[in-house]
Amino acid sequence: MVYASNVSLQYNLNDYDDGDDDLYHVVVQKGNVGSSYVYALQLLHSQHNIYVFRGSRQKNVNFDKSNPVLRLIGQDAYTAGGHTQTWEYANQSGDWFVGTKPMPNQDNWTKQIARVHIPDGQKIYYNTNLQRLSYLNRAGESYGIGYSGDDMARVEAAVSPDYQYFMIASGDVYHNGYFSLYYLSDINSALNAAGTNPVDIRGIHCVRAFEIPGIAGANGSVGSLQGFDVSDGGNYIYISSQFAGDSNRKIVKIPWGNANPDSWETVDLNHQIILDANGYYTELEGIQLINDNDLYLTVAYHRDSDGLTAMNRIYRVNWTSNI
Repeated sequence: MVYASNVSLQYNLNDYDDGDDDLYHVVVQKGNVGSSYVYALQLLHSQHNIYVFRGSRQKNVNFDKSNPVLRLIGQDAYTAGGHTQTWEYANQSGDWFVGTKPMPNQDNWTKQIARVHIPDGQKIYYNTNLQRLSYLNRAGESYGIGYSGDDMARVEAAVSPDYQYFMIASGDVYHNGYFSLYYLSDINSALNAAGTNPVDIRGIHCVRAFEIPGIAGANGSVGSLQGFDVSDGGNYIYISSQFAGDSNRKIVKIPWGNANPDSWETVDLNHQIILDANGYYTELEGIQLINDNDLYLTVAYHRDSDGLTAMNRIYRVNWTSNI
């Protein structure tokens, strides 16, 4: 266990109770800080529809709630939206990775990763209209990784800060986690060539992959899995973790290929009072790695009185690592 050496508020995304009402009153699942813009991904219509907003990079970010840069619809019989915490720049101008194709039996978590081009003023209704990666339950198959698609619970993607590596992180209904690493250039090349035909991940060279049994769930070695990221060189995985309403706030750093929790590093955020707000309880959300042991962390704030998500913020967190 280590403690963060510095936690600082970087961006106020919205604050409904203070009159800053430029986002919806739901969690920002993933914030992303770009060179010019700050992005906020929210889920609407009972977490069926994916909306992404962007505003100029400044302390109090101004969003236009009526003008999202992306709308993926997953309600009713539509298949473009769903529950995701992936919003990663693809290192091609205007191109981003996001989850798509909801699984109704898994709280609408998405099962594919799409690459979208923004801004897009049109609602997108079907995953088949998107460039996308499929068979992600088989990511890392050349390393013995794989499980039944019927057992998939969730899948996310992350891109290393230097844009060299692309990671697939997935989980099954038995709380096991699977991590597979690819070259981002290979992913982009395959998507460029395929158009809107699905790209089977098994056809792309996997650099390395491994499994962590029992990583998720109430008794898991990490527990709540929120945001994921991967370091330059693919040497470490970072995971943010906090069940809503739980005081156990943490970042977990995992050496690649090491499934033994005794070899991991947990960054304790329980006593970082800068994260607290009177009258609200926190929920840690997505992360964006800047460098090793230095990242942006999105935090949602729910009102104690009625549970309404009234605020979302992005903090910068860094620490001195022992691994």
